[in-house]
Amino acid sequence: MQFFTLAALVFISAGVPAQESVLLKYGFKAGATFQQEMEIQQNTVQSMMGQEIKVVGEVKGLVEYQVEAVSPDGNATMLMTVKDISVRQSAMGRDTTLSYSDMKDIVRIVFSPEGKVLSSEQVDSSDAAAVINQIEPGRLLFLPGREVKTGESWDEGYNETKSAGAGTPFALEMAVENKYTLTGKENSDGKELYRISNSGTIGITGKGSQMGLEMFIEGNAVVKGYSLFDAGRKMIVFTENDTEMELNVAVTGPQEMTIPMTQQIKTIVRVK
Repeated sequence: MQFFTLAALVFISAGVPAQESVLLKYGFKAGATFQQEMEIQQNTVQSMMGQEIKVVGEVKGLVEYQVEAVSPDGNATMLMTVKDISVRQSAMGRDTTLSYSDMKDIVRIVFSPEGKVLSSEQVDSSDAAAVINQIEPGRLLFLPGREVKTGESWDEGYNETKSAGAGTPFALEMAVENKYTLTGKENSDGKELYRISNSGTIGITGKGSQMGLEMFIEGNAVVKGYSLFDAGRKMIVFTENDTEMELNVAVTGPQEMTIPMTQQIKTIVRVK
């Protein structure tokens, strides 16, 4: 009986495939260079004084990273340079397009092997700083820094503050919660890549002033998407996210009003 039980267990275990795992962390190398192509598509609808206003926008940018040094514990010091950026917006029957190239916007950033920003220092900037802020360069997908099996998840949570500036009248406080799951593999351009799905929420509060009016904003967003990890390069090479945002803007001053607003945002990042 013991023999047959052992044989049955061996047979069952042999029929169950081993769950594959992969080391999910960045493998930065001193002297290396890579680029991020970023594309953001926005559809905004806001209601003001009984009128519905629709705004369609698109932002494209090219950002280059030069790895200056890597410490023994894997922290990488990089120079991030915004190379090109273009902004197109259509609203109320008007289309506008702005293009910037050969810019001097440079930031020195220290990243951990998991992709966390440990420090950030502005080296140089241009008049396009407010536009650049829209694409949020200098951010990498958060990785767990360990071996992960298919179906396994990890979490990320952080608070972020954004200062008001030209073209962005609100100073914002954002509470971000993300969950990531390694879902398997897929082929892309002849390469086998690991697919990471993500879902999350963002809580938003802020205040600002414009044309003598005080404004307060609050709302929340739901984010869903996926990324592809190249185990050979030890790099996230593609990310696509869809964000659904619900906001309310309260305006105080000579005329008080509340402006409800919805936004649909698609963000695509390709690494070359």
